[in-house]
Amino acid sequence: MHKFTGFACALLLTSPCVAQVTPGTVTTTTTTAAAAPTLRASQILGSTVHLQGTNNFGKVDDIILSDDGGPTYLLVSSGVGGQQVLMPLSAANYDQGLKAVTYDVSPQAVQPLLFAPNAHPNVVDQQFTTRTNQVFPTDARKVKIKERPNGTTKEKIKN
Repeated sequence: MHKFTGFACALLLTSPCVAQVTPGTVTTTTTTAAAAPTLRASQILGSTVHLQGTNNFGKVDDIILSDDGGPTYLLVSSGVGGQQVLMPLSAANYDQGLKAVTYDVSPQAVQPLLFAPNAHPNVVDQQFTTRTNQVFPTDARKVKIKERPNGTTKEKIKN
């Protein structure tokens, strides 16, 4: 009995197989999520910076990249004596329709971070990082995009 089973299996494995294909209909369903709008550096550059209680703290002059090439800080020219400040991109709210970057901090809180245009701080210095994190508390880092009924978008930029 065992020899016959082995012989039958060998015969099946070595014989050519013929498959019948029946014509039919194949239905494929593809679900696509709405793509998040792409945010470009050129859209952020020149944006007005809003802080608590002020709608015109300054303008975004530049975007500072990390060692791995990702955006980390916005270089903002303030209206305070031509001084500048580095503000973490992770704490920013960007409104594309208004071309405005908003931070949930007061102008007084940002004052200690101001510097002269030729005296940029070292962004990897622990002292700079500590002071910046005290002014701009960090939380989960994600990008949130809100589309408004009028078609404009509001993006919460976090990295």
